[in-house]
Amino acid sequence: MDTLSYLLIALVLAALAALAVAVFALLETIKSMRSFRQLADDLDERLVPLLDKADITLDAVNAELLRIDGIVSTIEDVSDTVGTATYVVQGAVNAPAGLIATAAEQIRGLWRSSRRRSSNPRSSCSRTADTDAMEES
Repeated sequence: MDTLSYLLIALVLAALAALAVAVFALLETIKSMRSFRQLADDLDERLVPLLDKADITLDAVNAELLRIDGIVSTIEDVSDTVGTATYVVQGAVNAPAGLIATAAEQIRGLWRSSRRRSSNPRSSCSRTADTDAMEES
């Protein structure tokens, strides 16, 4: 046997080894594809109902948010009404208080003028003119 025969035998053995590796790789790829297909089927089987539940939950959350928005709007309306009522009550309470303060000031002025008249020995005519001048200013 010559060298060319040995090289040919080595080449055939290398080709057979490469073919065996290729067949092994092809079988592993087929196993992986089947496993991947099974995983995809499982995900499809479990993920679709999960997404449906998430959709229902999201709809429920949106409904609750709308309800809360309505409650907040009602609270705003009540707050505005209470503010208006407070303003009206404040005006109603302060108006008589202002009248009472004005009346009290006038009574105090009359009381002071009557005390001045009784403590001042001058004539009542000159006292009346002084009192009128003070009240006008």
